[in-house]
Amino acid sequence: MAETQQILELWDRVQERREPCVLATVVKTQGSSYRMPGARLLLTRSGERAGSISGGCLEDDLVKRAWWLTERGTMVRRYDTTPDGEIAAEYGLGCNGIVHVLLERLMPGEPSVLDISRQVRETRQPAVVTHPLQPELQDGEMFVEQVVPPLRLLLCGAGDDAVPLCRLAEFLGWQVLVYDGRAHYARAARFPMAAQVTVTDRDDLLTFPVDDWTVAAVMTHSYAQDLAFLRALNPLRLPYLGILGPQKRTLQLLAEAGLHDDAAKSTLHSPMGLDIGADGPEQVALAVVAEIQATMNGRSGGHLRGRAGSIHSGSQDRGYARSLLCV
Repeated sequence: MAETQQILELWDRVQERREPCVLATVVKTQGSSYRMPGARLLLTRSGERAGSISGGCLEDDLVKRAWWLTERGTMVRRYDTTPDGEIAAEYGLGCNGIVHVLLERLMPGEPSVLDISRQVRETRQPAVVTHPLQPELQDGEMFVEQVVPPLRLLLCGAGDDAVPLCRLAEFLGWQVLVYDGRAHYARAARFPMAAQVTVTDRDDLLTFPVDDWTVAAVMTHSYAQDLAFLRALNPLRLPYLGILGPQKRTLQLLAEAGLHDDAAKSTLHSPMGLDIGADGPEQVALAVVAEIQATMNGRSGGHLRGRAGSIHSGSQDRGYARSLLCV
């Protein structure tokens, strides 16, 4: 989602300059590909760009050709990266797949899918967008895209080890809201990358903003605070609720909170984080972020070398990743 923010920032700049630009969107793939449908690249005449649709090779081609390819309007460019394809040798690609890229000329002041993306981010209400792949044909193929908000992390704890977790989550484009009952910890100056920093009391714990793209990590190192947060968060049925600390401590917290609901426990992660041998705040942050990412995409967090089938997230996922299809 950080990529989406970068695209929107560039879109703002070109609109202020009243300049046209070209938006490239992966709309269909066959076989292996570096990016999946929904990946975007925004290009300006002056050479600025944001986003990506491949590992870099297709971007180089579009920088050279996007403008004349869209002279007559929207079109779909096909890249065949299979060993016998027409561009594999030219670009040295090793994806062994076919990628279809929708190219649109965006004009300042005219509505676009980027405006919808911004609205989704601001309102946190998902939207479905359809793109005709052959605008001149009434019954042509359509690309249907679900645009969803960025992941929101409720970071319950503002200690020193919460800082790298907040920083890493923000780097990924997540929206981070920090909560702590200790005013000397919960300060905006400590968390400049957070969307919100709140000094809480027990009444405030009932006012968490929650939707389908909200997860939480409890890490105050205070038993009393963790207990209060756990009691407030558990009824919200978040897709991911992580608690820092040994499992024995978490079981004690659950018992004292009177939480015995197996359904709720199924989304509880304690100790939170993937088993990567993490040591220290930065590595723990990496383990936690990776576990959240895996959970929201319906993955176990294991080795890709042992996975059968596509390594990319698909439409069966919970919705954190875009749900896309061509019909």
